[in-house]
Amino acid sequence: MRVKLRPGTHFVPTARGLHCARGERAFVLAVPPAVARLLDDRLGELTDGVDTDTLADSAGAPAAALLRRTLAALLAEDVLFDPDLAGGPVPDAHTALRHADTLAHLEQHCAQPYAAFAALRGAETAVVGAGPAARSAARSLTALGAGAVPGRPGPRTTAAVVSADDPDRLRAQAAALAPGTPWVPVLTAAGHAVVGPVLDGPAAVEPFLARACRVGAWCRVDPVGRAPALAAATLAGALAARRLLDLLGATGADPGALRIIHGRTLHTTDCPAEPPPSALRPGEPPDVTVLTEPWLGPGRWREDLALPQLPFRLAAIESLTLPGRPVLTGWGTDPQDARRDALLGLLRAQAAATAAAPTAAAPVAAAGTSEQRWLLDGLLRLLGAEAAAWSALPWPEVDGPRTRALRRALTDYHDQPVRLRRHPLPGTAWCLVEAVDPADGRRLAAQWGPNAPAAAQAALARALAVLQQGKHTATPDPAIGTRALEWAAPAELTALWAALHTPAVLRGRTPGHRRCPDDAVLGPLPLPCGPVWLTDPDPLEDA
Repeated sequence: MRVKLRPGTHFVPTARGLHCARGERAFVLAVPPAVARLLDDRLGELTDGVDTDTLADSAGAPAAALLRRTLAALLAEDVLFDPDLAGGPVPDAHTALRHADTLAHLEQHCAQPYAAFAALRGAETAVVGAGPAARSAARSLTALGAGAVPGRPGPRTTAAVVSADDPDRLRAQAAALAPGTPWVPVLTAAGHAVVGPVLDGPAAVEPFLARACRVGAWCRVDPVGRAPALAAATLAGALAARRLLDLLGATGADPGALRIIHGRTLHTTDCPAEPPPSALRPGEPPDVTVLTEPWLGPGRWREDLALPQLPFRLAAIESLTLPGRPVLTGWGTDPQDARRDALLGLLRAQAAATAAAPTAAAPVAAAGTSEQRWLLDGLLRLLGAEAAAWSALPWPEVDGPRTRALRRALTDYHDQPVRLRRHPLPGTAWCLVEAVDPADGRRLAAQWGPNAPAAAQAALARALAVLQQGKHTATPDPAIGTRALEWAAPAELTALWAALHTPAVLRGRTPGHRRCPDDAVLGPLPLPCGPVWLTDPDPLEDA
């Protein structure tokens, strides 16, 4: 019987025996040191393939039987394989030399590597498209040993590579494939290229394009720079061909990820080709980190902005999916609090851009860490925008160490005097407090709170945070804040919900809302967001 060492296997004689490693698996075979050294010395013969009887006889009578048992154990551990049981004819010397890399890959990953090689040789793999990526894919498939490689799909096409530099062109080319034909998409762009996983039929093009578009947004802010176009496309074509090799050879070596080629030195990065598990499983806290996950999330944290961090922590997040890539900032008592505030701002900006309300009433974009907080956020912002009954809020009513410290910071460090006024919410202690510039009446900040002192502190803190953020803030200064909702207890939220739905507050209007649709890449958003509005009663119904 002939045996051959699988490529990627390593032997090391140790005091305990023969240490074997293949891929991520390692074990020690208990054999005498003489046998371990003998196998280590014969690695060249094992790599090329050797007859077990010949190898055993060369070891001499005392060690022959033990060597045979050792070879049988290595064969059982799949470190060695029998070429005669590899599922097909052993390639001749010329073919083996010409396609050495392909055979090594199949011998390393396939239970029957020569059957896999025969399937590759008999396959018809089409390359659809033009340009350097398509040419590279065709050259690579031929070099790997694939059979016919025509430039267009036909009735006998086994699998295909579809390459384009434009999403619409990729859609059209994928539509030309026969239903059920496996294919690998390649999308090249200025500064990067994306190689998709193996897709089944043309209908799978849209999820790939959504992810490729998100990858493109990240690549445009990639700190390692833009990839050389020709080199990136050539590498992308070769990687796509390699994916067809793993498909046709059934190697199981392809991780099925989205492969990104980016950066001046052609970095290759993999990211999931499927959306992550839903972050909205009942009973579990939402996973908000997916919103800033590299290559997948719609926003990225900006750590490079020189934002002062006292007396508050500030966080900045850049939207990668909204026009102009606005930078939104959040503030809080600690970094986690500031990041939550920034993430809610990002979701409100997304809601404003993508989910207009189907009504004549003007909606407001809202977000929260729970569905109730989302809807309360929207209603409070709507009511705050139409607030007309304002009254002065004297400083003695809200006096306290925190309030005095915030006021001094505004006046002494930023030369910004401030005056307070409030708007009550009927039937509750909640009120909206506005901090204004006494010189011109300009609103500096406005915040809702469960009482006047709490709302005043939040308004002063927001005004100070805006001055700290300076030119980096993308949120208009007069925006009405609902920060208190994130700190309110469930009982407080329930009471506020009831108060907001009383006739004195709604005045005959009906609240409406629409949750933002799932993200094209992430699936369900981890935090609820979307437009909230108030609809006036229909005069015909009243009549």
